[in-house]
Amino acid sequence: MPSKGGRAPSGPWGRLKPVEQDPLQSIGLPSKGDTRLLDFKTQEKYYTKIMERYMTFCTDAGERDELLRRFSSLEISTPGVSSATPSASSRGPSTATLQDPDNTKALSDVMMALRKLREGIVASKRADDFAIQAYLFCIRLSVLVKHPESYHPAILHLLRHILPLHPLTSIEVQEVVGYLILDTACRRRELADAFSIRHEYQIKDGKLDAALDALTHDNYILFQRVKNDVDRHRAKLLEWAEDDVRLHALKCFGRTYLSVDLGFLEMATDSKWKDLKEKDGVGWELDGERVVVRKVKARDNQVVELKTRGETFKVSKSVLTKHSEYFEGCLTGQFQEASKGVVQFGDDVDPRYLALYIGLAYSHSTIVPHTPPPPAESPESSAPKTPLRDFVEVYKLCDRFLSPVMASFIEKCIKTAIGDGHRALFRTEADEVIQKALMRDFADAYEALEPGHAEQNDLGAIMVTYFCDGVSFQAWMSCMEEIMDRPRFVGHVSRGFASKLAVLQGARLKRKELKGP
Repeated sequence: MPSKGGRAPSGPWGRLKPVEQDPLQSIGLPSKGDTRLLDFKTQEKYYTKIMERYMTFCTDAGERDELLRRFSSLEISTPGVSSATPSASSRGPSTATLQDPDNTKALSDVMMALRKLREGIVASKRADDFAIQAYLFCIRLSVLVKHPESYHPAILHLLRHILPLHPLTSIEVQEVVGYLILDTACRRRELADAFSIRHEYQIKDGKLDAALDALTHDNYILFQRVKNDVDRHRAKLLEWAEDDVRLHALKCFGRTYLSVDLGFLEMATDSKWKDLKEKDGVGWELDGERVVVRKVKARDNQVVELKTRGETFKVSKSVLTKHSEYFEGCLTGQFQEASKGVVQFGDDVDPRYLALYIGLAYSHSTIVPHTPPPPAESPESSAPKTPLRDFVEVYKLCDRFLSPVMASFIEKCIKTAIGDGHRALFRTEADEVIQKALMRDFADAYEALEPGHAEQNDLGAIMVTYFCDGVSFQAWMSCMEEIMDRPRFVGHVSRGFASKLAVLQGARLKRKELKGP
């Protein structure tokens, strides 16, 4: 009962402490009627409280990786999340509790407070250094937590309303516009608008250009390279498009390959096989270290077996008959090879060179026109990629199987290789190791030519001419004994030197560098 004289009752009820309110939650949204954040001083004090809370969050996270994981684990749904029960101080990072709201409540409160501050700045029409600082912090943090509802309107207000009234530095403009370009291209998938924004603000950034190029061409390899090269904020924005670009890469694999190495597939898609099966839903099969993309069962009469020296090659009949009059005759006529689909060669056909011939036939079936390799700029600085003899052996098979188009292509390759070898010999007079290797390359190729064959005799004459004009005389005298197992080549080179002496009788013999044949 109340005491006489209207005195308040004594006891513990009269000593209650006032409820401590969170300084970030004590102020409401200006759009809901709270006008306190329209005052500039209040805005600055509120921003200070936001930064204190943010630094506390970063300190509690500890290690950098843990901080990034907490950014990734934050899911902002509605403002009501910020009214959850306050958490106790974190004693250390724990991966098992990443999804616990207590771990990210501080960051959620910061994001909500930044929204209130932005509304206050907009309502008060503030445009000064403080407004720029607050907006930049809001944009950067919102990008890290992938919250476009925060960073997208903030970027637009900063560029459209604050920038015309108060200038930003060129670095700040490039940063913010870069975020807008990547968000437009990656999240909104509006590439034309992204290029338009880049042109409007005259942004010149190589990494940004590479990102747009990767998105334009759905180039996942370039996309991943750019994503690994840019900073964390831009990488977060690129993540919006990652799934779509990777899906396109997987579709390209599905349309292009019958099978592919597992390691190459995982490298090209930046995903483990388990993730490709579970997340991307690929229906491919794993066979050891090979991924079977498609199984194509060709009809029996469309595949031909070529057998030589115990090895068997299964080749498409159409590929063989398209470029070879020999195979067209024996596989489409009334011959035994046509009925059985098997062509048996003797020991005179080397499996290695037959495989090269088959590869060339497939290449001519898919690439039109076929362009021979250009002469090397510095043949002396690198060994030839393909031995000259390999070209000669394939040329002989082209002649044997009546493949004139392929033979013409290989002949051009041989002449290019001869020219490269000649220039390498001419420019390495003092390097006996290179001279010896090139001597062997020329000798092996020449010895493989068939005597009595007009076209091959012409190629042999070109080889000898270009060899004699390129080789170091001292190297030839020192190393000739090592290629005596190629007597035809040694004999014709000796004849070549004799011819030069006969022409240049009485004159000083000089070597000269020739142009390619």
